[in-house]
Amino acid sequence: MHPITTTSIHPRGPPDPGLQSRRRQHALRAHLERCNRKVQRKRGDVIRVRLPAPSAEKHPMRAASSLSAAFTIAVIAIWLPACAGKSEDGPTILAGMDPATGALPSGFPDPRPRGPDTDDPILLPYRGPGSGGIAYRLTLEVEGERAARKSSDNKRQPPVRESRALEVDFRKLPVEGTDSRNDVFLVGLDALRYTQKQQNPTASREIELADDRLRIAINGETSIDNRGNRVIGPLAPRMFLGRIFGVISHDPSGNPTKLSSRGVPAARQFMNEIPILGAIAYAMVSLPQEPITPGSSWTGVRIPPSRSGELGLSLTINYSLAGFEIFEGVPCAMILLDARIDENRVTSITGHQFDQVQATLKGTAWVELENSLVRRVVLSDQIRARWTDPGDPKTTTERRIQHTSKLVLALRDPTERSKRWSDKTPRFDTR
Repeated sequence: MHPITTTSIHPRGPPDPGLQSRRRQHALRAHLERCNRKVQRKRGDVIRVRLPAPSAEKHPMRAASSLSAAFTIAVIAIWLPACAGKSEDGPTILAGMDPATGALPSGFPDPRPRGPDTDDPILLPYRGPGSGGIAYRLTLEVEGERAARKSSDNKRQPPVRESRALEVDFRKLPVEGTDSRNDVFLVGLDALRYTQKQQNPTASREIELADDRLRIAINGETSIDNRGNRVIGPLAPRMFLGRIFGVISHDPSGNPTKLSSRGVPAARQFMNEIPILGAIAYAMVSLPQEPITPGSSWTGVRIPPSRSGELGLSLTINYSLAGFEIFEGVPCAMILLDARIDENRVTSITGHQFDQVQATLKGTAWVELENSLVRRVVLSDQIRARWTDPGDPKTTTERRIQHTSKLVLALRDPTERSKRWSDKTPRFDTR
């Protein structure tokens, strides 16, 4: 695998300079209030945004509104040069203000509105990882069962119950020599835990990969426990950690089009048995290339990271802009996800013939208004399918699967060095 050469990653990704100058956070907050009021009037929706009250200390110029025009001009003419200079405690917050344009120094919220007008639709162009990359944590839980029945059998065999649990800390990284608008990004690994359990018959596998250590347990017994470059068998932690293990290509709206693995053959084979790239692609949020307003909708196709997805079953997800809110202290667009299938004779993208498919998906995504960065995705699905194996019609086999999935994708701090997994379980807990 290729080593990850990026040394500095901003948890929210690098800001877009073009948007940063037009969409200051202060102006966006004011815009959200106007948009929410308009949406409530038009649609009757209740979208509440709690914002801190403006402080007169932060914006002293607002306190001058009660002064007469002549007195205000005189006060400002004397006050601005004084503020721009140095005080006993060092430079003031207005040091560096452009006297011609009134532009405030970088990093200070501009009180003048610069966001789009209330009647203007917003544009959320898909953004790549940027030069510094973006750090995420993804958790996936899948539970279900599968059953088979031959036409010659009088009794149905008990179903095989199975569950999968995946937690992965990964980084979206740009391809060297390209910019954030390219239609491909690399996936680097920081930590991984993957658990498979099965009943009828009983079997289990657990993988932990973090902190320069790899441990694999089969049916509750540790089979591999390697650290650093010490190798028992063909696998070592440094074949994976801090290295690029996958590539995801997508269209201009962020819909995945191709998944491929990276690394030496043993590492690729190992990672291909874990649905990491499929789960990341499932969580990717489609963003339209045209401006949108609350109520706008668009679609994107996704493949579930479960047994139905392994057979090529795809879901057409309907994305809709529900409104705007302050999420984790950042102005965001709230996008709802919805998909539904209830059809007979469904052909998957791989050509598999399903006799019947019933599926539902619900989810929510929060996307930053300033730079289209996806902060969080939460979704769940429920899928049932049945089909008949091709062959001799006298001995046909009917197969059924059903499963539910829960997925969460969230930004994380790339500098965090946790000793526990997201469920508070210690990493490499003593067996």
